[in-house]
Amino acid sequence: MTFKINFFPLTTLNRVPALLRGVCCWCTEGGVSACRGRLRRFLLLKLATVLLLPGGAQLPLLAGCVSSLRALPLLRSSRVSTKPSTVLLDQLALADGLLLLRWMLQLGVTLLQWTGSGSGSVSGLWWTDAVSVLCQQLLDAHQLVSLLLLGLLGLEATLVSHWPQQTRHLRTSRRAQLSCRLVWTCALLELLVSLNSKHQTLSAALANSSSVPLSPTPLLPAADFSALLRRTLWLANLWLHYTVLQRKPQKTREFFH
Repeated sequence: MTFKINFFPLTTLNRVPALLRGVCCWCTEGGVSACRGRLRRFLLLKLATVLLLPGGAQLPLLAGCVSSLRALPLLRSSRVSTKPSTVLLDQLALADGLLLLRWMLQLGVTLLQWTGSGSGSVSGLWWTDAVSVLCQQLLDAHQLVSLLLLGLLGLEATLVSHWPQQTRHLRTSRRAQLSCRLVWTCALLELLVSLNSKHQTLSAALANSSSVPLSPTPLLPAADFSALLRRTLWLANLWLHYTVLQRKPQKTREFFH
């Protein structure tokens, strides 16, 4: 479930270079220009894909994966210093691995259906439905991880713009790595809970009828909580990033310090 509103006016996107100017300070002097352009495009595309575009749109997701594959070598190169924002952006790029796994599973199901392996059998129908459920859960996990990591990036930018000196001891690489571990742990727990609920529903439907296709499962309390969590994170991300983009920093070099 996604909630998309074109909240950012087009004029604010022109201020993104100022927002990311501090990101370019991660690089050594020889690669500042290239680093600036690639990381700017990567973060802009992620913001647009996660916050503004439909969550299930395949073309934006594919473009995001390509951008992540291009950004990962830069984020892990020796030209980039280990700052909290570097850690968060690196994990944001790695989150697209969930989409790659999802597409591989969908490709495998399509190939099996095309070759006719297991088609029409009860086990074949159950396996196809189980993979479809897993693919949807991987997409939901990718959305949750992206929302959490973008929220952490927005929170760091807000702290830097308002309280740069007072929060310097909080904005460390070690704390960023710990936050990323917590993000992945939350996503894994939600994935396991959702898969367990779906597995029980699929097993019950298979036991009741072995020939009738499985009907969509009703919303469970866990699913309601998941939708509420995503709505809250989406609104929080909009507020954080809109505030950062609208604010003119006194010293742009302090951003993402």
